[in-house]
Amino acid sequence: MAEVTYEKTGPVTGRIQLFFPKEELSKKLNEELKKESKRVNIKGFRRGKTPLSALRKLMGNQVFGPLLDRTIQEELFGYIEEKELKLIFSPLPDESEEVEQISATNIKDLRLSYDLGLEPEFELKMPEQSFTKYVLDTSDEFIDELVDNLRKQRGETKDIEEGPIQEEDILDVTIQEVDGELTNDTKLYVDNLQDEVKEQLIGQSVGASINVDDLGQVEANASDSHVRKYLLELSEEEQDVDLNGKSFTITVNKISRLVPAELNEEFFIQFDPEGNITNEEQLRERLAEDNAKGFNAQGVSMANFEIQRALVEGNDFEVPVELMKKLSKDDDESNFEFFERGVRWMLIRNKVAAQKEIELQYEDVRAEALESLMRMLGGQRPAFLNDEFLDNYIQNMLKDEKQREELSSNAMEKKVMAAIREDLTLVEQPLSVEEFNKTIKAFNEANTPPADEEEE
Repeated sequence: MAEVTYEKTGPVTGRIQLFFPKEELSKKLNEELKKESKRVNIKGFRRGKTPLSALRKLMGNQVFGPLLDRTIQEELFGYIEEKELKLIFSPLPDESEEVEQISATNIKDLRLSYDLGLEPEFELKMPEQSFTKYVLDTSDEFIDELVDNLRKQRGETKDIEEGPIQEEDILDVTIQEVDGELTNDTKLYVDNLQDEVKEQLIGQSVGASINVDDLGQVEANASDSHVRKYLLELSEEEQDVDLNGKSFTITVNKISRLVPAELNEEFFIQFDPEGNITNEEQLRERLAEDNAKGFNAQGVSMANFEIQRALVEGNDFEVPVELMKKLSKDDDESNFEFFERGVRWMLIRNKVAAQKEIELQYEDVRAEALESLMRMLGGQRPAFLNDEFLDNYIQNMLKDEKQREELSSNAMEKKVMAAIREDLTLVEQPLSVEEFNKTIKAFNEANTPPADEEEE
């Protein structure tokens, strides 16, 4: 129907012009109106017998708008597909070109122009340097600490009849002012005491007493308000009491101790109701796997970022910068650089996928959807989420076009990056949890684009 002309305006740009003669547009509208007349009832006319002139006035624009949009899309993308033009992004209408307003009752010749950003031809160069992949250090000491914490979480607090006081005990004490009236019964946690006080109490028994000249030096990092509110539990009327120069006696009335749970059948069932963990070795393996999973995934993400940066910087090819600036509509140079880097990476990713014949399967997208759902649930799968429920939920996710495209893109990204990593040298560097968190923070600060400053 349309007369289509195409010219290449640069190494990575092209231009398509569509010309729709008014006679062809009018003919197409008449055909569509005839179809509509058979489906609708118009007062004063038998179905299918309404004159075209009346149809144009009554429902012409209602039909013509969608018809014109559909016709333009079919002609434009039909030509692009026929000529196998590889585009970076959708055709951009030439906004500088004046287009006459047309309607069902005022059809004119229609001429439209579109600028094209074409995929560049380039030879892919892979990085030669090695890359660091951070992994969580799941040493025996680290797993020992995790096991100890689990045993304490499932343990019981028991009263110790006499003593001696140990590092992690809880003490019921009486704090009594020496030669004064201030007194209070409270609890002290031995592992939170200042070293000097801790040394005096550890090894002592019920009934032991120590003297302190400053209650602010009993617990670690205790403020004056903490002393007044928690150690002495002063009333509002007593809050202004001067504690300077006052000495206190701390007497131990009771010792409580957390007794860690035994690593027995009951413990393993509590930890894993499905019964896959039946001994300490399996427990340690599961703890190492579960704790490393999130950190190691972050380590892979950071390695991927550095690999992508090396690929983008190591492959110099032309892209349609001016068209991309029109597309981004962002005057901030740093934001555009980020956008351009994304376009270059997309082209490299597509090149790798084509060279390695990487194809996306339904199971890849389904796995990505499941992972997305698990992230929303905090990584835990509630008991009610059976396989049937998950399948139905994922099917609904994939029905949403935007979600489906995002999930497909993420799944393809993972497959491509996995293939790229196989061709490169990655050196694992174990980090402790603390070191890993510091590394992630520094990485994010160094690589997060600056936020736009609000205009005053």
